[in-house]
Amino acid sequence: MDTEMLQEKTKKRLPGPVKYALGFLGVTLACALFALLGVIWVLEKGPSPTATETFTRSVRETSAIRWVARIFLSEEELEQYKSVSSPIEEGKDVNTSLIHMAESVEEEDEGPGYELLDISEGTCKGKLLIVYDPRRVILGTSDNFGKEPGWELTEMVERYGAIAGINAGGFNDEGGRGNGSTPQGIVIDDGEITWGANHASGFHLVGLDEDGILHVGFMTAQQARDARIRWAVSFETYDGLASALIVNGEVQKQNLGGGVNPRTAIGQREDGALLLLVLDGRSISTLGATMQDICDIMLEYGAVNAGNLDGGSSTVMVYGGKIINNCASVVGPRRIPTAFLLMEEGDVDG
Repeated sequence: MDTEMLQEKTKKRLPGPVKYALGFLGVTLACALFALLGVIWVLEKGPSPTATETFTRSVRETSAIRWVARIFLSEEELEQYKSVSSPIEEGKDVNTSLIHMAESVEEEDEGPGYELLDISEGTCKGKLLIVYDPRRVILGTSDNFGKEPGWELTEMVERYGAIAGINAGGFNDEGGRGNGSTPQGIVIDDGEITWGANHASGFHLVGLDEDGILHVGFMTAQQARDARIRWAVSFETYDGLASALIVNGEVQKQNLGGGVNPRTAIGQREDGALLLLVLDGRSISTLGATMQDICDIMLEYGAVNAGNLDGGSSTVMVYGGKIINNCASVVGPRRIPTAFLLMEEGDVDG
């Protein structure tokens, strides 16, 4: 009897309008959930194979919501959308003789030595930073890999006193909860292997050698030493796609899988100039870019070699002390372990 009286009093304490509002909110949320599931069902099981493939590959590239692909698709069905790069092509070496460094160092009209462009190609939007002297680009790293959180890119740029920067290598990010502490693969910082030196296998490497020449491909730690790599990171997608997108002017088609997402990439022209590219995504203005989109833009701007870097919610470019592209992360810029940074000319040795 006492319990019934308590429940009756509780009901009386809750005003009618509040009960109606809560009920309306509950119904609205339920309708939104069913509508969302309906959209996902159409994308995964609907009549358009192209839409299914694009959606599935896109979400499988993410760390936080890649499980969405499994809502209506079985593991057997998902297997056909898994991209695997070719180990034979991964071993293709960059021909350093194709890069003629001397032509890139001369700055036209005594300008700053770099050019910042807005990119709008088809459905892709973003920023492209062209650096004439590649030796002004170094790798920035956070402190104590594997122990302390990474840094946001704005912090990285500020701590190094850099002009600009883009996010670089991948990091462990299970379930989208990574804090940028633990890099993927290998990290080479000013000629020293600071992460991955003890791994016996090779790495998908993107880096610059002592002459400022960009290397993209598959290397062991010893091969990286032999190539005099000074700054380098690793990145590969969750489905195993390698970083090498363009090697010696040829598009590496076996690495062009994946879906539509924000992208970060680095390329190099024949004259040595570096192309630092970020492409936005997951927004109303642009859903994102494919690997082919990266290649098309890089080729348009003269890239001889180009490599894919960590993308998605990590894709960020900082210039003038602030983020200048549309960061896709709903919680703000992510913490990252590494970044490629543009330095003042006097801050770079040799």
